Amino acid sequence: MATTQQLFDDLSQEYLIRPTVSTGRMLHAEGLKVNGKVFAFLSNDRLILKLPAERVIALVANGEAHIFTSGNRKMREWVAITTQETWEPLLAESYTFVTSQTRAP
Repeated sequence: MATTQQLFDDLSQEYLIRPTVSTGRMLHAEGLKVNGKVFAFLSNDRLILKLPAERVIALVANGEAHIFTSGNRKMREWVAITTQETWEPLLAESYTFVTSQTRAP
């Protein structure tokens, strides 16, 4: 079975071929950016994604995720995913969400 870093790296390759996607730092981790805005990164073997607040609430309610906290602050549009089987579709959701919130430079 692949490590979380290997899985993230493999999934990242699908996005890095897109001209608006790059890598960048987010909270001491390398993450994926679209149009300069971070949409995904790894933290403590969890995939951290930016999603609409309503989607975050639904994923947490279903037990599929945890609200991501930075220090003592709960991030309402960030969610921590541990179940690797859901990473690919949720990463796609995150990319779509952040793309809709940004404009190409």
